[in-house]
Amino acid sequence: MKIALGTAQFGLNYGISNTLGQVKKNEIKRILSAALDAGITVVDTASAYGISESNIGQSGLSQALSIVTKVSSENIHAQVEKSLKNLNCDSIDAVLFHNCELLLSSSGEDYFSQLEQLKTKGIVKRIGVSVYNPKELELLSERFNLDLIQAPVNWLDQRFIQPEIIDKLIEKNIKLHARSIFLQGLLLEPMIQNNAYFSQFNNEFSQYNRVINELGCNRLTFALAIIAQKAPHIENAIIGCCSQEQLTQLIDSYCAAKKLTLPSDDVLASLASSNLALINPSQWLG
Repeated sequence: MKIALGTAQFGLNYGISNTLGQVKKNEIKRILSAALDAGITVVDTASAYGISESNIGQSGLSQALSIVTKVSSENIHAQVEKSLKNLNCDSIDAVLFHNCELLLSSSGEDYFSQLEQLKTKGIVKRIGVSVYNPKELELLSERFNLDLIQAPVNWLDQRFIQPEIIDKLIEKNIKLHARSIFLQGLLLEPMIQNNAYFSQFNNEFSQYNRVINELGCNRLTFALAIIAQKAPHIENAIIGCCSQEQLTQLIDSYCAAKKLTLPSDDVLASLASSNLALINPSQWLG
């Protein structure tokens, strides 16, 4: 199962469709326990996710997890040390630069070298970066020996499942963790085009809804199908949940997505948009 547990909700009130708010500590432990029981061991977090790392560490389950975290400041060693303490673990599967600005700065080689030192010591197993577009991947993969990238993948944003990107990742031996599978919950909202801002994308959402209606499946299952069937190069898909019940629903829908009979590749490709005002949440207004 190519699901990694996203944990932004463990430390923040995160997500356009999140009506439950920040997850409570006792529920976090229930979610992590259920994830491990289902064979989901990869957890994605960050020091920028409020108290997410501390809550994971206090669950008592962090030693059984394969943890990916992120750094977002220049003091790399101190930030990793703090994450280790909060997570209550001795090593981390992967540390990502939260955005590419640090690596593309004049001191980028030094910052990367700091993580390489921790990798040599066995404290960090893999080094990577979170990217937002293929151009960033191109620049960074030529400059650094990356083990892992995190990038958006969903039916509206298919840039990182294009053949040229897949070839680049294979050539450089870079693993991909997909995020934003639901586009911050947008793709799970059947009437989102009624929202004042998203009404400008009525054509895109109407087409998306039409495909779902023709398939006769629920929105969660279809959203997961891009990972379950159309992106074999993806190591893990990072998906957040706010309760054990949501996790169970997620697992059931993923299993259903693997069996879903999808429309033609042309139909699926037609769902993709290049409009950043739609596919990049940082540009959403209103």
